Amino acid sequence: MKAAERGADDTLEADIAFHVAVLRASGNPFYMQFREVVATALRTSIRFTNRIKGRTASVADHTAVRDAIAAGDADRAHAAMRHLITDVLRLIDQAEEKGAAI
Repeated sequence: MKAAERGADDTLEADIAFHVAVLRASGNPFYMQFREVVATALRTSIRFTNRIKGRTASVADHTAVRDAIAAGDADRAHAAMRHLITDVLRLIDQAEEKGAAI
């Protein structure tokens, strides 16, 4: 994602790759079955929310998730991912209130 922010990669694809990597890191084969569904849902969601906020995803917020996973700190990883998801839901709610098409 950092390379994408510098223009060396596509920011949307880097963001999606991050979330698919989280699925992979879970080691749960059930979750991995949903990687294409997750990728498709994220592609739509990320495009929409990036358009609303006028920027790409927060590398710092994603780094917090990565660092917590790497440290094996499930509670911190959960909180960091919840922060990402809450931000997205807030943006979508605000857009709906303004009548934006999703």
